[in-house]
Amino acid sequence: MTRPNLAILLTAATAAIVACNTSPTDTEAFDERVARVQDELLGQGFAINTGSYSLHLEETLRFNSVRPGSDANSGRELFGLALDLETIDTTFGLFEGFSAAAGGVVTSNGRVCATCHRAQSLSFGMPPPPLDATIPLTDPLFTGIEADAQGDPDAFTNLNDHALFKYRPNRFNLARPDDDPFRKVFFWRKSPPLVNVVFSPGFLLDGRARVMFETDRGAVFSHTQSADIRFDDLFTLQNARDLEAFQFAQLSDPQLAALLDDAHPQHDYLASHPFATVPISTPKQAFGAAVFARDCFSCHNTPNVFNNRSNVLAIGDDPDRPPQFPPHAPNSGRHFNVGVSERNQHGLRFTVPVEGGGFEPVVLQLAKENGTVVMHTVTTDIGLAATTGRAADIGRFKVPQLRNIKNLGPYFHDNSADTLEEVVDYFNSDDYNHSSDGKKRPIHESPYERSALLAFLNLL
Repeated sequence: MTRPNLAILLTAATAAIVACNTSPTDTEAFDERVARVQDELLGQGFAINTGSYSLHLEETLRFNSVRPGSDANSGRELFGLALDLETIDTTFGLFEGFSAAAGGVVTSNGRVCATCHRAQSLSFGMPPPPLDATIPLTDPLFTGIEADAQGDPDAFTNLNDHALFKYRPNRFNLARPDDDPFRKVFFWRKSPPLVNVVFSPGFLLDGRARVMFETDRGAVFSHTQSADIRFDDLFTLQNARDLEAFQFAQLSDPQLAALLDDAHPQHDYLASHPFATVPISTPKQAFGAAVFARDCFSCHNTPNVFNNRSNVLAIGDDPDRPPQFPPHAPNSGRHFNVGVSERNQHGLRFTVPVEGGGFEPVVLQLAKENGTVVMHTVTTDIGLAATTGRAADIGRFKVPQLRNIKNLGPYFHDNSADTLEEVVDYFNSDDYNHSSDGKKRPIHESPYERSALLAFLNLL
């Protein structure tokens, strides 16, 4: 596949310097150049990965909305944060008490949302590991570890040394019996920063949650108790809507709010100017923007946010959802396998204990595109495939947003890159270029291109 001409991209990116200090009417030439760049990228199919699952996706800019009657301040309290958005306050954030759904009294382990998405200063993510350098071992993050670990001997090391939590994605799927391999399969993943989550088409690192209600409820079930007990009546729809109102209000840049409102006077401008809110001021930064447009924008193609814009029409409990569209729809964003799982930088174990001692891998039945079933032995994080049951989804994850990216490390779903330099080096490596989707979109940057790209990324 021929890569876009860097000279064309550089022309468009350089014009961004002018655009930062001029009105929209003064930047018509820039508009035309950006449009040409976007057409070239999309026209060459760079954002398309194979598989019928993606046929329902659209490129329309369409983001999450706050439900009528929701209360962001109540959501903050439920999230477990004080007014300063830094201090953890569990007064209203513990879901416990008698539950008819659970058939008894539910007792919390003391964790709240802010236990794992700790503060505004951390973009509602976690501090860099080792975690015990900044979080005492008496914190519910550590004392409540059995909710995630359930006896796993690697849990403390992976949490403290790598800031990775153990997840079983089908843990509360009552349609599957306890001995079903899909109930057993698990992975080790970071607690992702929540800044700009309102722009996300699908939630969690692999996008398996279609709506925030699903995401928040699953987190409450899985991180606050050690049993596999549902207590739906303690986590109400109003709770969920208040929580999402709080989370959807967390933006890295107030200017981005214009993208959420079609009627905002700046909406169309930001939608058509991918770098409008990026303070490009030097030729090297502009060159880095051109490298980004060539090598990164095909996946990170939401203007000014830089996640992936592919999505579906309203789903879940959204009142705008068409009646014929099922509430449990296919995954709602575009996902890619860039080889990070296969690399398994930390040497993570994915086997389960067996009677009599020892461990063995989980074997899953996965469906191929042609309808045949294959037996897949799980040796790495299989990504979205753990919930879709599709072989094509092995190792696939959603595309993260990139604003404030310089402060969001460590990077990747497994925290396997400590710095942005390591991230850029990874995408120039054989691990990426030989990966499932890297083979379709190889990256080979010169030392100066790499340096310029980093200069641009550090602006975001």
